[in-house]
Amino acid sequence: MENGHPEQVPGQPNMAMRIGVLSDTHVPDRQASIPGSILEGLQGVDLIVHAGDLTCLDVLSVLEKIALVRAVCGNMDSPEVRSKLGETLVFEVCGKSIAVMHGSGSPAETENRARSSFPDADVVIFGHTHRPFVEYRGKTLLLNPGPASGCLYCKPSYAILRLEDDGEKLPTAQIYRL
Repeated sequence: MENGHPEQVPGQPNMAMRIGVLSDTHVPDRQASIPGSILEGLQGVDLIVHAGDLTCLDVLSVLEKIALVRAVCGNMDSPEVRSKLGETLVFEVCGKSIAVMHGSGSPAETENRARSSFPDADVVIFGHTHRPFVEYRGKTLLLNPGPASGCLYCKPSYAILRLEDDGEKLPTAQIYRL
């Protein structure tokens, strides 16, 4: 974000965009690589958003082979990752404002922070809780894609966010579980 204004992500006017969303990949500390089925599911997206806990920068290199990537760091990320990525990110695409954060603390604290930290955003993407989550708060879509690494109580997951360059249509998202 420059001069208090969201960064513009390239795109053509009057178009729909498919954005792949993932979080908590935890490569290589919890898995050797991003699951192949997630990488396949991201094929053809216009943009990828990673909501933190990559744990190594190689994750970005893999994702950048698919599409442009925007990412934030998470609480488990290495100092190297933290030096390259901020804790929050706000950008605009298809006329919609997208805010990204990872989160910290309990799942309830993270969800509450996601709900309250970006009141003007059209979409708020967050991670950390390892719980897939899609909810509208007014016209704001709150989205947690769940953990790409999976966990004891859930399978790996990711989301596809759909935006249209139309002020009337709300963003939509679908979570895919492996």
